[in-house]
Amino acid sequence: MSVIRYMIRPEYLLSGLFFFLSLAGFSQRDTVFTLVQCIDSVQQHSYLYQADKYRTGAAEHELAVSHTYTLPYISGDVGMESRFLRPYNFGQEWAMVHGDWSVGDFIKKTDQVARQQVITAQLLQEQTRLDAISRAVSLYMSILQKQKESELLDTRIRLLQTHLVVARSLWNAGVRTRMDVLQTRSLISTIREEQSRISLTIRNLVRELTNITGLTPADSIRLEEINTQALIDSMQITEVTPQLVQKNPVYQVYLSRIETQKLQTRLVSARQWPHLIAGGGFFADGDPTGDGNYWLLNAGVAVPVYQWGAIRHKKKYSEALSFSLGSELADLSRELRIHLEKTVNRMHELREILAIQQERLQMAAEAYDLARVNYKAGLITNLEYLNVQQQVTSTQIAIQQTRLQYMMNLTEFYLTTNQVDRVKEMERFVIR
Repeated sequence: MSVIRYMIRPEYLLSGLFFFLSLAGFSQRDTVFTLVQCIDSVQQHSYLYQADKYRTGAAEHELAVSHTYTLPYISGDVGMESRFLRPYNFGQEWAMVHGDWSVGDFIKKTDQVARQQVITAQLLQEQTRLDAISRAVSLYMSILQKQKESELLDTRIRLLQTHLVVARSLWNAGVRTRMDVLQTRSLISTIREEQSRISLTIRNLVRELTNITGLTPADSIRLEEINTQALIDSMQITEVTPQLVQKNPVYQVYLSRIETQKLQTRLVSARQWPHLIAGGGFFADGDPTGDGNYWLLNAGVAVPVYQWGAIRHKKKYSEALSFSLGSELADLSRELRIHLEKTVNRMHELREILAIQQERLQMAAEAYDLARVNYKAGLITNLEYLNVQQQVTSTQIAIQQTRLQYMMNLTEFYLTTNQVDRVKEMERFVIR
């Protein structure tokens, strides 16, 4: 009886293990999600944006229908009748073509009203797009902010763990009490609790972002980090001008509605113009006492004579609505300018705050270096050391929050003035 032994060469075993690990790593590989991809994806998966697209398409079809009103309407009829008279009976058959042309609709170009309504629908669609982008960018920036806060807390925990080793050594040497160890361990536990809250916030933000951008919940996304400080340093804050205010889609919507309302007077005026009517056809006359078959042609003009003042009141109604929309537009323009000026002033303020915070961080870092030495030398208490370290982390987090607020205000400024391309340009500052 022979025994066959199979031996697996070590290099094959290592290759197979590497292959399976690669597959496992591939299956769990994060999906890199850039800011531009985020903006493009939210447009594709916004139901409201898609609804506005259909609404714009409906307005375009309505324009095509309105254009037909400026052209002659042509209709036809074919019929027959039988007449039963006491001396005799006979029948008639005919085929007729009729034309009706509203001259007023043609001359006044009343289809321009529907054309302007298409423009209004397109502007409303643009505003919906900007709203969706604003939400997605806000989520994107918030996730990056929370992730940075978590990283800072990780760094602090590592420092505290190093300090815990020192505190234990000093306690064992009898130089310090066990209180220092307990204080440090308690603070580590508190920071880990805060990290858990931040992790939950990040998961909720990511879940919301993946839902509105069409990513499946199973996708593990990794957002590209943006060097916000470099972006802030390179950014020149623009002053608010009337031209920037007028770029706002809502402002443009009001302008379009005012123009639509002005064009409505064309519809009213068109009703005062006559209709041209024409027709013709062939009659097959079976009346034995008549002249036989014949052709019939007719033409006429239908002129509106008196409508009890309806036209005048309709014009006044249209003019009043135009004035009302004009006042609303003036108010919107003022409010937009106030909002943009507040946003710009806030960015100036945040820049000043950021400079102060960075100076405070430098001082806190120097104080921390001294505290670490002084604690080992027994010159300060453990609580004093922990407070100094807390100042460093708190200032770092405050700086990140200030940068985020600046980015939010900058994004708000760009989207309010319909400058999506400027938002996409932020990706130039991605940390590779």
